Amino acid sequence: MDYNKIGLWIANKRKEANLTQKELGEKIHVTDKAVSKWERGLSLPDISILENLAQVLDTTIYEILQIQNKKDIDITKKLEEEQEKLKKQYWKKILKLSVPFLIIILISLFKLIPFGYTVDHIRYTHNTNKLINLGKPKFSFFHTTYQNSFSYKNMRGKNILESEVKQYLNTLKAIPCYNTIYYYDEQAMISIIEYTIKGKLFYNTVTYQIRDGNYCDNLKEKEYKEKLEGLNRMHTLYTEESDLNVSFYLGKEEEEFIATLSVSYYDKKQEKRKTLLENSKGTFEIKNDELYYYRTAMKEKKQDLEIPNTSKFIIKNGKLILQENYLKEYEKSIILK
Repeated sequence: MDYNKIGLWIANKRKEANLTQKELGEKIHVTDKAVSKWERGLSLPDISILENLAQVLDTTIYEILQIQNKKDIDITKKLEEEQEKLKKQYWKKILKLSVPFLIIILISLFKLIPFGYTVDHIRYTHNTNKLINLGKPKFSFFHTTYQNSFSYKNMRGKNILESEVKQYLNTLKAIPCYNTIYYYDEQAMISIIEYTIKGKLFYNTVTYQIRDGNYCDNLKEKEYKEKLEGLNRMHTLYTEESDLNVSFYLGKEEEEFIATLSVSYYDKKQEKRKTLLENSKGTFEIKNDELYYYRTAMKEKKQDLEIPNTSKFIIKNGKLILQENYLKEYEKSIILK
């Protein structure tokens, strides 16, 4: 059956009868929307409605359905077959229309659902040569390397990639340093100093900037060397005029800034008899232009001398000036060169 031809025929007969779609629908007890569907070839009237429709339009069911050969035609069966065809056509159209939407939904889910990351084992060769590990968001492709920069491309969403990169960084040691947080991989001994996620139309690029070793310690070591005019050296107070001999060693072992302090007093009245006032060791750090010495072990000390756990020195022109001088009964000011 040609549904468009049937629909056009019904529309013409309705107009000949001077009826609107609504008026025709009211006469046969259907909606104007149902009449509109018939006339547009989108559906066929049921057999029960066809009889009323034929009567209102002053015609026959055969004429409505454009059936020329009336012999051996079972109208009810024919209509059921045609209705089944229409249903199949309808669902085919729905499926065709749905496919693009399903693709869009799947792509959206792919971009929005986190899948985690895998550990990528990469050779790091800039000023070194060792195997390192980096967190690669899943479904990444086209890995690129340039000196201290490692990049991955990924078609998923920027926010999802951000969460997966952070998930990886949380497995590393976060080191606050100079108002920034660096991530240190203690196993591979590298620092991730920065990461970026930049987007283009179809993909995003995840880039890690890395440095060999503990980057924060390296920065501190550089700063300390400049302020102390060197590292791994002794700062002393030892003159003919002073009765004190102070030796303050500052250095670095592995990833720790270490210090030792030795203070001796020579009594000139008693033929320079030596009295050990302090022999301690600990760690140190520099904040702005102040050096803090944290004593972690006291090897020897003068029994009646009160020694603080922490001593602060002002750094000025490469010299160390002791603040809150606990040695003032021996020397009014302690300035180490």
